[in-house]
Amino acid sequence: REKRCGTVKKIVTRYTKAEDLMGVTWVVGDLRFGRHVSGSSRDDDWHFVDEDVPVQARGIRCVEGDLTITNTKSTVHLSPLANLAVIEGDLDISFNDQLTTLTALDGITTVGGYLAIVNNAQLTTLTGLDGITT
Repeated sequence: REKRCGTVKKIVTRYTKAEDLMGVTWVVGDLRFGRHVSGSSRDDDWHFVDEDVPVQARGIRCVEGDLTITNTKSTVHLSPLANLAVIEGDLDISFNDQLTTLTALDGITTVGGYLAIVNNAQLTTLTGLDGITT
């Protein structure tokens, strides 16, 4: 697993800053960008509230938990996640009004949980998810 995911692990919490992701290849636990759809106090356990996927995430290859990208304000593409290969939990990309493409996710081969792509108004194709085999 280290061969695929690398050795620089990080547990991400709501106190994690984008710059803390520099050089991280393996996220232990869940990784969440955006805001809970209801905008409720549930945001308290979100990692990057009101933020697009930061460029500092570009080294991440594996997420041990869920990856959630929901209700971002201006995310158009997911290029900072271009090195991502494995998500052991769920992949949820929803309610991102400006998201137009998933092509940067073409390196993902494994999603261990469910895959949900819901209510992304500008997204017209699922190209980029073709490599998911499990």
